[in-house]
Amino acid sequence: MKKTLTNNLGLKILALVFSIFLWVIVENVETPITEKTYNGIQVTVTHPEIVTNPGNTYQVSEEFRSVSVTVRAKRSVLEEIESSDIRATADMRKLDTSTRSLVPIEITIPAYAGDYEAASANPPNIQVTIETGATETFPIIPVASGSLRDGYEIGELTANPESIKISGPQSVVGSIDRVVAEVDVSGLSKDTELEAEMAFYDRSGKVIDTTTIEHNLGEEGLKVKVKVLHSKAVPVRVDTSKVVPAADYILSNVSIQPETVTVIGTPSQLDEIDMVNVPAEALEISGLTESVERTIDIVDYLPTWAKPTDENAGMPVVVRIGIVRSGTKSFEFPVSSISLLNVPKGYKVSYQTDGTIEIVVSGSEAALNRFELEQGSVSINLVNIKTAGNYNVPVQVTLDKGVVLYKEVTVPITLEEDDAIEIEEKSGGSDG
Repeated sequence: MKKTLTNNLGLKILALVFSIFLWVIVENVETPITEKTYNGIQVTVTHPEIVTNPGNTYQVSEEFRSVSVTVRAKRSVLEEIESSDIRATADMRKLDTSTRSLVPIEITIPAYAGDYEAASANPPNIQVTIETGATETFPIIPVASGSLRDGYEIGELTANPESIKISGPQSVVGSIDRVVAEVDVSGLSKDTELEAEMAFYDRSGKVIDTTTIEHNLGEEGLKVKVKVLHSKAVPVRVDTSKVVPAADYILSNVSIQPETVTVIGTPSQLDEIDMVNVPAEALEISGLTESVERTIDIVDYLPTWAKPTDENAGMPVVVRIGIVRSGTKSFEFPVSSISLLNVPKGYKVSYQTDGTIEIVVSGSEAALNRFELEQGSVSINLVNIKTAGNYNVPVQVTLDKGVVLYKEVTVPITLEEDDAIEIEEKSGGSDG
C-alpha cells in the first residue's frame, strides 16, 4: 500500500500544483478583480471631543457630508455589496495639524472584511471649520398666523417652554436676534395648545440656518398655548352736558367716529358691558362759536379686562361738536352723495369723496324745524368751468321756502381731460 502511494510521487505533486494553478486561473477568469463606485455614502465623524472638549465647535462643509466610495474586489463580491454595507468615518484624532481643517476618510465594509482588495473615498478628506463655541438662552416669542372664527379674538399666546438654550458656533449664536414659535390659529374658537414651528431670525429679519446649532427642547418639542376670547361691538355714548356754546350760539349736533368699538373678553365679562359711557368731564368746553373736533381715548372708561390688544395705540374716538348761531340749523352731509352737474364734454372730475361737509341754513324756527336735506338736494355745478385745472366749486343746496344758506361751502375739485373718451372717439371714427 505504501509503495502504491509513493509511486511516482513527484508526478503527483506536480499534478497537484498544476491543479491549484489552473483553479486560480479559472477563478480569475470567471470572477475577475474589478471596481465599482457607490455614491452618497454618509460620513460619520468620530472622536469629536478632540475639538469640542476645549469649548470649540466644528462644522462639516455641506459638500463633504457624503462621499463616493470606490471598492476593488471580485465581481461576485461587488454584486453582493450594498451602499448600506459601507462605512465612511472621519476620525478627529487624525485632524491635519497644519491646516486644522482636513480629516482623512477611512472606508470599511465590516460584513465583507477580507473579501475586497481596497476601498477609497472621493474626496479622500472632509473639510471642517472649527470655531469658538457659545451658549446663550433666548426667550421664545409666540406668533400667530391665520384668522380665528368670526366673533373671536386672540387673548394671549404663551410659548411652552418660554425660553430655549442654544449652543453652537459663536458666529451663528451671536447672530440670533430672536427665536419665534409660529402657529396657525385658523378657525379656532376655544383655548388650544398647538404644535409650533421654531424659527431663528437675525437683526435684519432674515431666517438663520440652524443646522450647526443645538438646543435643549428635547423630544417634547415646542408648543404654544392659545387663549381665545369672544368679541363684542359696543356703542359709545358721550355726555355733552359740559359743552357750552357762546352767547347767540347753540349746539346743533354731536357725532362720534367710530360709533361702536370692539372689546374682547370672556362671555361672562361681555355680558357686563352694553355701552361705553364717556363722562362730561372728558369733554368740558365753553364759549364755542364754531364746530370743533376732539379726540378722546376711551380706554380709561372701559373695564380693566377690556383693554385694547395694542395698548400703545389706545382706543381713540373722534367727537365732532356742531355749533351754529341761533336761528340756524346744521347738517353733516356725505361728500360722496353730492351730485355732479354739467361736466364739460371730454373732461373728467376728481375730488376727495371721503368724509362730510357741514351745511348750515338759517330761517324761522318753524321753517327750520320742517326742513331736512334729502338725497340729491346737494350738488356742485360746473357750468361755468370750461378748462382743465383746480377749482373750489361752491356747493348748491335745494332749500325750502323761508330757509336760506347761512354760509357758503366749497368743494375742491380737479378737472382734467379724459383720455379714455378721446381714444374711444378715435376708435369709433376708424370703424366708420
